[in-house]
Amino acid sequence: MTFLAIRKALLAKPKKMRGWIFCAGIGLTILLALLAIYRPVFFHFLDYKVYDTILRSNSSAGSPRTPAEPVIIDIDEKSLARFGQWPWPRYRVGILLEKISKLGAASISLDIVFPEPDRTSLSAVREDILREYGTRLDLTGIPATLQDNDIILADILSRGPFVLGYSFLFTNGKNPAADCPRQPLPAAIMEQNGTTAAPVDLFRAMGATCSISSLGRAASGSGFFNVIPDDDGVLRRVPLLIEYQGKLFPSLSLATFMHARQIKQAVLKTSSGRLESIVLPDISIPVDSKANLLVRYRDARAPISHFSALDIMEDAVARKSIEGKIVFLGASAVGLEEYRTTPLAAAVPGTEIHATIVDNILKKEFFYRPYWAPGFELLLVIFCGIFSSLLLSWTRSLLGVSVLAVCCTGLWIASGWALRTKGIFISPLLPLVTLVGNFSLLTFVKYWREEQTVKSRNKDLVAMQNFTIQCLAALTETRDSETGRHIERCQHYVKLLSEQLAKNPKYSEILDEETIDLLYRSASLHDIGKVGIPDSILLKPATLTADEYREMKKHTIYGREAILRAEHLYGKDVKDSFLQFGKIIAYSHHEKWDGSGYPEGLSGEDIPLFGRIMAVADVYDAIICKRRYKPAFSHEDAAEIIIRNKGTHFDPTAVEAFQEIQEEFHKVAQQLPDE
Repeated sequence: MTFLAIRKALLAKPKKMRGWIFCAGIGLTILLALLAIYRPVFFHFLDYKVYDTILRSNSSAGSPRTPAEPVIIDIDEKSLARFGQWPWPRYRVGILLEKISKLGAASISLDIVFPEPDRTSLSAVREDILREYGTRLDLTGIPATLQDNDIILADILSRGPFVLGYSFLFTNGKNPAADCPRQPLPAAIMEQNGTTAAPVDLFRAMGATCSISSLGRAASGSGFFNVIPDDDGVLRRVPLLIEYQGKLFPSLSLATFMHARQIKQAVLKTSSGRLESIVLPDISIPVDSKANLLVRYRDARAPISHFSALDIMEDAVARKSIEGKIVFLGASAVGLEEYRTTPLAAAVPGTEIHATIVDNILKKEFFYRPYWAPGFELLLVIFCGIFSSLLLSWTRSLLGVSVLAVCCTGLWIASGWALRTKGIFISPLLPLVTLVGNFSLLTFVKYWREEQTVKSRNKDLVAMQNFTIQCLAALTETRDSETGRHIERCQHYVKLLSEQLAKNPKYSEILDEETIDLLYRSASLHDIGKVGIPDSILLKPATLTADEYREMKKHTIYGREAILRAEHLYGKDVKDSFLQFGKIIAYSHHEKWDGSGYPEGLSGEDIPLFGRIMAVADVYDAIICKRRYKPAFSHEDAAEIIIRNKGTHFDPTAVEAFQEIQEEFHKVAQQLPDE
């Protein structure tokens, strides 16, 4: 293979890896794009939480909003303490309403329903006493109009700018009156294609609970006070219209605003039968297809003004605080008001929610989610997916995570800015999930691919090491071909003996699986020093002389020096390499336990463990094999010789381990005979 071909092969692997990473990112992007289209319920829940978080951060970080225009009159604890428990006699409610009207309120909305006649009226009390006790109260001299509290309240309602509340029912039920509710919303339909069909997705009620007919006829306006929380129980949006018996009815807040501004008709702007906005003179209220308004709640720094009903009754409220303003009357005392959870507070009175909606309309400050928002979010998902896939495929991880962190921060800030300045909610959820998901997935793919590459390189390295060892061992065999498969058998003996010794607690930590593998591969280097011995000595068929034997013993030194030179070329970091193991074995496998061995005459545990293991394996194989200077002995003879030399030639522990597995030694010798 030429140099250019090798270079091309090396460069092709990273490109192929980048392709894998990019494809994985695109696959995840497609999955998230499908989720952006179909929007599972779980993602709606997460969108709600993202919206709440952005709304809270905007409320705490922005400057305080201008004071609210509506005013709330509370029938609170101190009012009940002064005038008695609720419900009050309706003449007293009438007095309260008349006082508010005289202070110049533009419109007065009652977040209260009176579904039954007042049982505290004199006429009702007379009937109760007559029925229970058989005694008739004498009401002579009391005008008939004063004997019925409902007549008193109806008279006051007929003379002021009052809007009554009622509640729709969404289960089967009977209306308390045939004309309940009385006042539908006069509305014109403005459809893009010119049709005038009513919107199709509105909430449809099945019944209603209204105030008694005399009060309903007397009031100049009415509206429902139903609110419908999201699935998680948080009230983020409120319907401004509900369909009932084929007619459209306004919410209490919308009816109150229209009454205060004397607006007689609304225009419903629709597209393909889906409601988009409610248009009033100079005001377009953005809503969703169900006529829900996304309420722009006020934070605690700019609350809606509250006055106690007691202060109104005692004329303790200045006229300028009420004059020209829209007033909501509600009961905030414990047990009377229904509280709702909003994104900014855990408990908000329902009356305050209606007042907040009117404040949104008066100031033209709306939050809304335009019809094109889902499509825009889908485009963001696709863009973020492709961008992050390219980025993570072609850049290093540190740069990639830095850029993606900036992108995530930018998406979050941009979404908050759009809500704060434009009133538009674009959810950053799925684009953020795309960026984070691609980073997690592609980082994992990168790691997995790198792990596979490292494994492959390690495998190649091990193969190279084995090849190097076999080449060195083959070099020894070329000098002394009579040894046959001695090196191969010794490798297996060393492995068997090491595995048996590893069962001994003394050696279990030293002889781990990796060490035993290195010993197995390094054992073939034990006689590498013989390449430095002259043929006249190495191949001599007779007994060596003393001088020749001294020269033969030098093969341990030659072996260590050869490996030391290899280490010098290989590098310094060879603490656990096969060369380090081979050096120890080559130099010390002829040392004896009693100190009579060579080259240093070491004794006992001063002899390296690996040399003591190799000594048993080498001597066993030398005994059972035929050599030019000796015949072959049987396995039994070899085992008897080794056992007899326990504690003199050999490490006693190594011999004990050999005794346990000597039959395994015999099997290896039979399976790998000399050729």
